[in-house]
Amino acid sequence: MRVVIAGNYNERKAGANFYATIRKLTNGFIRNGHAVMAFSDRDIAREQSRFGIGRAGDSEANRRLVELCRQFRPDLLILLHADKIANATIAEIKALRPSPLVAVVNLDPIFLPENPPRIRRFAEVADITFITTAGDRLAEFATRTHRIAFMPNPVDRSIEALECFRHADQPFDLLCTIGSEKGTPWRAETMRAIEARVPEARYAFFGLAGRPSVFGTAYFEAIASARMGLNLNRSDDHYLYSSDRIAQYVGNGLMLFIGRSTGYGDIFSDREFVFYDGLDDLADRLRHFLAHDCERQKIAQAGHEKYHAIFNERIVARYIEDVTFGHLDEPGYAWPQTVFGG
Repeated sequence: MRVVIAGNYNERKAGANFYATIRKLTNGFIRNGHAVMAFSDRDIAREQSRFGIGRAGDSEANRRLVELCRQFRPDLLILLHADKIANATIAEIKALRPSPLVAVVNLDPIFLPENPPRIRRFAEVADITFITTAGDRLAEFATRTHRIAFMPNPVDRSIEALECFRHADQPFDLLCTIGSEKGTPWRAETMRAIEARVPEARYAFFGLAGRPSVFGTAYFEAIASARMGLNLNRSDDHYLYSSDRIAQYVGNGLMLFIGRSTGYGDIFSDREFVFYDGLDDLADRLRHFLAHDCERQKIAQAGHEKYHAIFNERIVARYIEDVTFGHLDEPGYAWPQTVFGG
């Protein structure tokens, strides 16, 4: 089939976001045999704005998306944080004949204040939303005409190509990366607290005051420099929610520490992820693996292999296709497949 994926390909960063989910899903649909057109709404809007600032280019980005769909005639339009695209534009595209189905992919947590309004805005015109949170909390966003379902953060072997589990000579023991401590100071407090509890470990912590966040190739170099990764989300009490950091850490072969409260123990075992309950438990487990590196390598490899087997870009793309077009007849995926609404 023909697919248009509209979202932030962030061309202005010249490839620094090569590991972005939008690129993995683009790869997944292509590798599944579909013709894909990529449409970067923000880059087009920026190009059309005088001096690259302001909102003057938004209308041109909307016009060009309509024209693309008129010329390409997609069966499926995917909007991945395509915030420049107006509902009126989506309605115009859906009025085309033949008309595409419209799926929204939302990677933000539902507890962010700005995200529920975004979900509800697109729900007025989209057929379905896929979001990286699972469970009954999604029911509030479902309507008679709009469905919502969980999707995992995909991994892609052509992108997450490191195999940190194969090495034992990394200069750091534990990696944790956050954008900044502003807004979620508890994450920075956790990072400082684990440093204080286990001072013998070597830490690669980014995003704390005085320690800038890391992006692009420098981010993957930071992953390659560590043996283990600490997956700290902005909240761990929303079922299966995680940022795409989980795919980048596990997909590149770090042994993953993750809060048991995330619910990932329903999919992965203690032989694939290291689940912890609270700071003291995390400290105890970190000390254990500092002294048992062979065990670290085995768990990291098992988690890496399973994540790539069940959450890869082709499987997640096929899931989006199956659910959007109503082809999901039997449980063939490793994650919860409840679809709310419709």
